[in-house]
Amino acid sequence: MAKSGDDNGKFFSADDLALLAAVVVVIGDILALWAVIAARQEDGEDEEDESLAAVQSSRGKRRKKKSS
Repeated sequence: MAKSGDDNGKFFSADDLALLAAVVVVIGDILALWAVIAARQEDGEDEEDESLAAVQSSRGKRRKKKSS
């Protein structure tokens, strides 16, 4: 960390704090992107499950009508 003459290295400089803040923002953006991707994958799986269930239920109804 950069030292200034007055604080004897006890505190972070403005440049150090800006760099630290930028790192925190990048980590937050990566986590947010990961959450969005995970949510989209869950939505896709739910839609596939719903469409499969709809197809299976409609096929079952057709079979019942044909057999009776």
